[in-house]
Amino acid sequence: MNTTKLSHRLHSPASAFSSTFLLLLILNHGIVLAGGDDFSPALRKTSKAPSGELRFAFNRKLLDELPDRRSGGGDGGVAELDRVGETQCTKDDILVHQQATEPLPSGIPTYTVNVLSTCPATSGCAMAHIHVACGWFSTAREINPDVFHRLGYNHCLLNGGRPLPGGFSVSFQYANTFPYRLSISSAECVKT
Repeated sequence: MNTTKLSHRLHSPASAFSSTFLLLLILNHGIVLAGGDDFSPALRKTSKAPSGELRFAFNRKLLDELPDRRSGGGDGGVAELDRVGETQCTKDDILVHQQATEPLPSGIPTYTVNVLSTCPATSGCAMAHIHVACGWFSTAREINPDVFHRLGYNHCLLNGGRPLPGGFSVSFQYANTFPYRLSISSAECVKT
């Protein structure tokens, strides 16, 4: 009877879950016993753990820092991507980021919207006449119409239609009980 209770305790759902979780953790993080010959020479070469000590061998490759082509040096930093076959920017080069911010004193939630042009400087153009799909956009907080203006249902104009050069952004805040899904519906590439 005593061995039956022990057997039930060993095969309980909690112990099965714990064993499975531990196995998945080991497989995901690649925990290996350092000092053994059962892992690759690259891992052995980088291992500083003494023999028999548990160590982590992450199975994710980290990207090397790219040289900064604009400065001409290899000090690291952000490199501008080479685009194959693209000389002009498109509406896909405009990013819309929206996040909740502190509510109005009346309790109405507010949201901050940042619209960033990622059009590369080498393209020689800026994005203009940026139209935003905005549904029935409305706000309890006034927005400068030169920054963001609803023209009709699902049709808003950003920055008064003026060009937004690469690397520049336009920001505004609005207040409503729920956030609107904002996305770029059209934009033009104008030469700078």
